[in-house]
Amino acid sequence: MSVMISEEPIGPEEAGKMLGVTPRTVIRLAERGEVPGFRVGRLWKFRPGDIKQYIEDQIRQRAEKPKDDK
Repeated sequence: MSVMISEEPIGPEEAGKMLGVTPRTVIRLAERGEVPGFRVGRLWKFRPGDIKQYIEDQIRQRAEKPKDDK
């Protein structure tokens, strides 16, 4: 059984650039399960499509969040 990988995984540095945060913040988000990622030994890896989807989800959540009337 083989698994097809449609995109090359990236490290926390590249994922951080996509998200506008530091690599350490990306790792913390992944450790908390907020950003999809996986470990290869001691290294964290991320799929660019998963990071893009996370960004879209965040935008959608903020758009759906009711604004305060204050």
